[in-house]
Amino acid sequence: MAENMLEPWDEVIALQRERQLCADDVHAIKMSCVKDHNKKHPLECPDCWTRLLNRIRDRYLNSASKEWFSGRRPFLLELDTMFSKAHNSEVDLKTIEQRILDEKKEWYRDKVKNLGLQHATKSPSEERALQQRMGDRSVTVDQLASELREAFSDGAVQNRQAFDEFVDRLRLAGSPQARSEAYIDIFFQPSRDTSGTAKTQKYIDMVSNGTPIADVIGAMIRDRHSAKGEQDQKQTLHQKLEELKRAKAAHELDKARRDKARQDRARAAAPNGQHDLPPCSACSKIPNALNFIICPLCQILRDYYHLRVEPTLFCSQDCENARYSLHVEATHECSSGQNCVRLHDEDVEMDEGGTSLVFCRECVETLRIPTTFCSSRCFNENFQYHRDTIHIPEWRRAEHNIDDEDQPEFIPEDKTRSYHARKIQDHLVTFDNIVSDWQQKTSAVVS
Repeated sequence: MAENMLEPWDEVIALQRERQLCADDVHAIKMSCVKDHNKKHPLECPDCWTRLLNRIRDRYLNSASKEWFSGRRPFLLELDTMFSKAHNSEVDLKTIEQRILDEKKEWYRDKVKNLGLQHATKSPSEERALQQRMGDRSVTVDQLASELREAFSDGAVQNRQAFDEFVDRLRLAGSPQARSEAYIDIFFQPSRDTSGTAKTQKYIDMVSNGTPIADVIGAMIRDRHSAKGEQDQKQTLHQKLEELKRAKAAHELDKARRDKARQDRARAAAPNGQHDLPPCSACSKIPNALNFIICPLCQILRDYYHLRVEPTLFCSQDCENARYSLHVEATHECSSGQNCVRLHDEDVEMDEGGTSLVFCRECVETLRIPTTFCSSRCFNENFQYHRDTIHIPEWRRAEHNIDDEDQPEFIPEDKTRSYHARKIQDHLVTFDNIVSDWQQKTSAVVS
């Protein structure tokens, strides 16, 4: 805060001083009018009434001290007009007093917002609530003041009593050191809270060294926000650590279930201990009947849809890592071929926590063809080509009536008769949904 600007309590001291001087002068004018002019009230005496109005007017328009109304030019111009009208009995003093009171309430509302008092609340939720109340014009100033007192009352001392004692002490302070001691006693209360002095010693030293109290309060608020931010960061890191622990536990549990499922499948395939399994797709070794890995796509197409698909096995995790991607590209290549969206657009859809692979429902359920697409988007963009080159020829070969003519949606004004699926979801089934359905029905685990 600049040195030529007053602290809030200095404004209070100036207000009390100037208000008392004005009250004393007004009282003196009234007594003089009774004594010298034999009038009961200055209203009955034009000269004394003019003197009284001018004294009250000077209180606001010619104040020598910086007070709450200083700088509020529109208000002061309006007040000057009202005093001029009061000379002619067009406006009474009660109306002027009410106008001054209304303006002071507006000043108070602006002041509490500019001081940033909401940052000194005990929690972020209280800060947000108080910030909202300060900006709500429907909340009266009296109600706002009451809520502020309640928000900052700590029960140690009565706020009003403490403030009055503090202002009196500043008024009597004869040196900067005395003011600093008053600040320290009221803000940090070292005599009341000796255990907390160490935490506030930094700010006590700032006050003792002459730092304006507003700057000290600003430093306290910044430090408090910084500490709160560090605490939030620690809490966030702790939550992430707990999530990682839970994810690791879930992964280990799932791995254990998959291992058990592999062993169960192996026992079912070779009940007499015979290893009647195809060789490993990577190294050509015969897999251990109690511990092998099978391609999940092959497994679903063979065991769920009962299509003629030879299972692809791997004898170890290393073999799967080495050959699985090549196997998928060769055997389960996206049916869109060179028109696959992945070849033209890197921003293809992927479902978080799963795969975006889909099967053509007509192919796997009716035509018995293991047709796979990399995503529903890819299937949708290549639906016409797939239907024209696969579905229709197969239907005609099987002498099957073409009864899905209501499914394609033709593009208006396109002479090439281009079309797309009216609702692509009706023509596909997702790999994840099939896996989930199969696991629920059979308790099997797809690795």
